[in-house]
Amino acid sequence: MVDWVVVLLSGAGLVLAYMVVRGFTPHAFRRDQSPTYRLAVGIALVVVSYVARSIYWEFTPVVLRSLDPSWWSLWFGLTGKTVNIVFSLIFLRGLYHLLVLLWLLIPARERRDWSVWQAPYYPDHNAFTRTVAQLRRRVGNKRGGRND
Repeated sequence: MVDWVVVLLSGAGLVLAYMVVRGFTPHAFRRDQSPTYRLAVGIALVVVSYVARSIYWEFTPVVLRSLDPSWWSLWFGLTGKTVNIVFSLIFLRGLYHLLVLLWLLIPARERRDWSVWQAPYYPDHNAFTRTVAQLRRRVGNKRGGRND
């Protein structure tokens, strides 16, 4: 019973995920490196990793066990948990696109002072980000001015 509740909830998540990916797809194929492109690709990859993980870990075991209880053991024995590496790489690539999006949203005149990895901390308007910025400048000066 619990397995089928998980499948139904996952099915609802997959329908919503399809709608999100479908909505962003036209923008993802523009490949113009714009903020819209980065947002579309980032969201699409994060959602695709969720969908792939859900299909593998939620649908496949229920279906295989309902056909023959030993099939899931056989399938899992062949693939194991290493398949999570693929799901995680897709997810991380999507997050990287979203970090680039944050960097592209920094005004062009200030963007050269910020790296992709520092973009989430722009602007320096609170004490924490000001502290990080001061540390970044001090470390940057000691390393020859590099800010990456």
